[in-house]
Amino acid sequence: MRIRWITAVLLLALLATCSVDAQKRRKGEKRKESEATTAAPAPEARGGRQRGGRHTTTTTTTTPSTTTLALPEEEIEEEVQITNESRTPVNVCPPELKPQEGKVLPCTCRDELDENTLMVECVALTSGQQMHKIFNTLLLGKRIDGLEVRNSTIGPLVARQTAQAYVGNILMRGNQITELVPGTFQGTDQIVGRLDLSSNQLSRVNFSMFDSFTQLQVLNLGENQLTNIEDAGQAPSLRVLYLYSNRIDTIAPNAFRKLGGLEYLDLRWNNLQVLAPGALHVTSYRWQLRLRANQLSSLEKAFAEDKMPYLVDLSLNNIGSLTDRVYGPLIDSAILEGSKFYVAGNPIICDCSLSWLIKNARLLSIVVGARCDGDGTHIADLNQDDFRKCPAPRPWKSPVDKALEDLGKEIDAL
Repeated sequence: MRIRWITAVLLLALLATCSVDAQKRRKGEKRKESEATTAAPAPEARGGRQRGGRHTTTTTTTTPSTTTLALPEEEIEEEVQITNESRTPVNVCPPELKPQEGKVLPCTCRDELDENTLMVECVALTSGQQMHKIFNTLLLGKRIDGLEVRNSTIGPLVARQTAQAYVGNILMRGNQITELVPGTFQGTDQIVGRLDLSSNQLSRVNFSMFDSFTQLQVLNLGENQLTNIEDAGQAPSLRVLYLYSNRIDTIAPNAFRKLGGLEYLDLRWNNLQVLAPGALHVTSYRWQLRLRANQLSSLEKAFAEDKMPYLVDLSLNNIGSLTDRVYGPLIDSAILEGSKFYVAGNPIICDCSLSWLIKNARLLSIVVGARCDGDGTHIADLNQDDFRKCPAPRPWKSPVDKALEDLGKEIDAL
């Protein structure tokens, strides 16, 4: 009985061993099949070399898709190589305009300051034609970051003065320029951002020539001989307009109305005495006005009622009366922006017309430099008892209170 039991145990052990060996053989075969399947496409992707093996069916099946993916990769590599080869510095100074030791050139060009950036400086030019010739030949098609012309006698500027040289900033101060003909800067009007023609001899300017200047933000026509402004044009991006130190005595109604982006208007040191209604009508919601050193006696009806400047410099004029009807809205606008209202050097009459200001410390703090004509007393030092018999001023609401009141009306209307 015992012998039979031992024999059964040995038979079971032998069967278990055979089963394990069979499983190992099957796993090994499956692993070889997997390796053959994975390795087979590789030679095709690298050029179609075949590797021997039992699983030829798998290799043949994967070959078409692998070959299709390889072609675009080769094409992309070729395109990248072509693009890299085409990158050459084309925006360089012509050799004729490079600075030369011991030689004075009418215009010199520098391109070593920054990649693809040119700076051109012209000195002692004798005419606009001379400059025109240089730009229409040596600088034709160049992109110039900055152009400065100085110490020259140019006279009238001709059409296409800078040809097709695209100039970002043009500074032509103090060159005895007498005229801007139509199309003077045609060709560069899509890129110029700052144009400075100050300190020349311009007696008139057709501002419509700047309407096509889509990037122009600063226009300086100060220190010329302009006498009137009929229409300041509609340059879409213009933010700063300098008209200081001319001979301007007349501004037409709505002359600046079409400059929707205007933020700073400089009319200092001109000959303005009386402003037409709407002469300072500006549509921008936030702008500054400089009127120092003119001969103005009043700003009545000069502004659009809803577009007051937040800063006004009226120093050194002939303002004699600061009435609440005319100057109250200007002071309110200054309060709203945390600004000031400058009136130093005006012959202000300190009578009852000033009581609305004297009796309101908040408004009085915004006014800078106001002194009484005659004894020069600062209006902040006046005794309020001296205005006790004056008519009571109109009730004043702060700009914030007005804004809240208007907002409430809009809500009620909904």
